[in-house]
Amino acid sequence: MRGELVANTREEAFNLIRQMGHYPLEVQIVLDGKPKSGFTFKGRISHQDLTLLSRQLANLLKGGLPLMRCLEALIEHTENKTLSDVLMQVANEVRSGSAFHEALSKYGRFFPPLYIALIKAGETAGRLSLILEWLADYMERQQARLSQIRASLAYPTLLITLGSIAVFLLITFMVPRFQAIYEELGQALPTPTIVLMNISQLASRWWWAFILAIIGLLMLYRQIASTEAGRMLIDRVKLRIPIYSRLAMKMAVVRFARSLATLLRGGVPILEALDIAKDVLGNEVLAAEVSQVKGRVREGERIAEHLRAANLFPPLLIHMVAVGEEIGDLPGTLTTVAETLDVEVDASLKTLVGLLEPAIILVMGAVVAFVIFAMVLPIFQMNLMAGIR
Repeated sequence: MRGELVANTREEAFNLIRQMGHYPLEVQIVLDGKPKSGFTFKGRISHQDLTLLSRQLANLLKGGLPLMRCLEALIEHTENKTLSDVLMQVANEVRSGSAFHEALSKYGRFFPPLYIALIKAGETAGRLSLILEWLADYMERQQARLSQIRASLAYPTLLITLGSIAVFLLITFMVPRFQAIYEELGQALPTPTIVLMNISQLASRWWWAFILAIIGLLMLYRQIASTEAGRMLIDRVKLRIPIYSRLAMKMAVVRFARSLATLLRGGVPILEALDIAKDVLGNEVLAAEVSQVKGRVREGERIAEHLRAANLFPPLLIHMVAVGEEIGDLPGTLTTVAETLDVEVDASLKTLVGLLEPAIILVMGAVVAFVIFAMVLPIFQMNLMAGIR
């Protein structure tokens, strides 16, 4: 094990490590706030692990246990080794006098800004258990949405994969055998068969080039997406794709509205809440507009005015935000927006998947039918000519 903890002296660090049940082989001192060798976690903490952690911690705190006892119980209870190690270090930070949110912020790779901001608000207001319940509810909804999307795309993905494999096998293995038969007969081939033969020869000789081209395109996409200008370009294109753009916009607004409502309910200031909530949109174009909203709000303008001027966000969000600002219940109206659009997203996903599955079947069926038709057409022509003779 390798780790980092807070201690005033080397001897105190040795004692803390022994209290954890370990025997220290080496202790290195942190210099200028940067350790020479810090923690290296090879595993990962999934969204589901974090959701379960939030719910369990909320229940333990609600039951009256102190924070340290809760962390110790979760360290022993969790099945994720990486999460257990991280919680152990967080517990050490808290034991050494750090606030809970400060300890979590040192492991920002595992805990998103929204999570840390709400924990900070809960500690400041003295309502940590209540904030954790809101956070767990929010994350459970997000987890349900992710599970729904994965389940919806599983069957179409399977169809595309199996269909592509079937077409590839037909073109690379079956067609060359028929081509050898046709060459022995010396008969003139129809146009569909010639086209299929050319495709088969191209796939048989240059299949590796196709694979390299696909890998190159993926690497190029990742390279473009790694730059801010590239992400802006990609996200701008996404907002213009028919059908998909409306669904993506609704899902982004649901995430934004629900996270902003949760932050505001937790007592996070509006400017900080906007800065955090824009990161959950998943679209750089929309996030840039929210950043401008933050600047306008700092100058005293209303959020709804700038959202309307941006001409990007759906009217429901703009109207409900305006109502929330007028009646002084912005978290409530944002929750209404999230729940309303949630229903629309569910219906849109079902409709899209319902149309996608038969479309994939028709396309794959058409391709397979063309391959079979092109292979047997010369045989029919030869039989027809033999009958005429």
